[in-house]
Amino acid sequence: MNTLYKIAALSVAASLLGACGSSSSTTTSVSEESHEHALMISQSNSDALSVLEEGTAEALADSAAANGAQLLLSDSGEQVAIINTGTVQFLTAHHEEDEEDSATEDEHELPELSSLSITGSNIKVVNSNGHFSVLVDGSTQFLPYEALEDETPATEAVSYSMTETYPALLLHEDETHGLLTLTFDGTNAVVYEGNEASVEPEHTVSCVTVNSTAHVGEFAVISCDNRSYSVKVEEANEEHEAVITALDGITTAVEWKSRAGVFVGLGADDKFYILEEENEVLVLVLNDEGEGFNAPANMCTWDIDSLAADIFALTSSELAIYNHEGTIDASLALDESPNASCATLTLAAASQAVFVLDNSATKLYEIDKEEGASLYHIHGREDVSVNDVASAVSFHEVGTVSSHDH
Repeated sequence: MNTLYKIAALSVAASLLGACGSSSSTTTSVSEESHEHALMISQSNSDALSVLEEGTAEALADSAAANGAQLLLSDSGEQVAIINTGTVQFLTAHHEEDEEDSATEDEHELPELSSLSITGSNIKVVNSNGHFSVLVDGSTQFLPYEALEDETPATEAVSYSMTETYPALLLHEDETHGLLTLTFDGTNAVVYEGNEASVEPEHTVSCVTVNSTAHVGEFAVISCDNRSYSVKVEEANEEHEAVITALDGITTAVEWKSRAGVFVGLGADDKFYILEEENEVLVLVLNDEGEGFNAPANMCTWDIDSLAADIFALTSSELAIYNHEGTIDASLALDESPNASCATLTLAAASQAVFVLDNSATKLYEIDKEEGASLYHIHGREDVSVNDVASAVSFHEVGTVSSHDH
């Protein structure tokens, strides 16, 4: 599959041209190209998968396996796993332009589902080191993001001498030594070298319940029971090994996420915890009282920006935005959503931008930070053609500041 997905044509930002005046600015952090966001949604009362264009849900030719699919964006920002009970499907969005494309910018093709779908019981999916890690029927399959470019994508299956309870993390792979993974069997988290469990005691930690995992580059972070651990891949004698270290200062279950080399976690104690790399180890960043910083009361959901790991914390009445050190950047009221509740709201984070969808008002809020600005603001609002959004993701190029027309 090589579906052309013209972000310029499907851009939410393009539907909000008049929101901030008539001048124009275009910036990127890594290139001179203009990259926009495109929102993909699933619906509670339908198996349709759609892209929002000017608030209208344009349905893809293919549908989800069932109503209410949950969407998981890849760490690259360009692939999505579509998760229902018993089935996971996949889709990739292409950011391709050439001279012929630019001449027909108003024409577009919607993305198509990959030919690959995985079916079975007890499906869980996480991101791990450039892969979707899919647990199905007690075993993990790794799907490289780039494999979704193929007409018939193939997963990398692994075989362990146990029944897994959570998707394994792919810590490292090479042609000589195979896969280095971290696995979960409902009792312990265990490092595997190929298909063999490591016999080193420091490669096993107690882990009955996996609360969350996050993984980027050489570091992974896991929350097991009421402890959190960092897992670092190190090279020794031309081989790689995993070093597991307990993280002091965290004694609660944590939902971890990672962007821009920073790990952000929400604890069961309603505090945010931040981990940053310092001298090749992960260091917990605490406030003046030696704690994480408080999340907003009655928070519905949260996510983080992919460029600087800014934190988006959504309640039923406003979006609070913090930098990843806990300083509040902005509090933005959902001023056209008088009947919003946690059940009606959906959040989709991007790069220096976030989108809030409210089913009760059939409203989309686009919130972003402009080049050189110190604060986020509501860039625009759009009426939405459906009132049952179940899940949403924003396709975007991770690590790039998106352009916005005003």
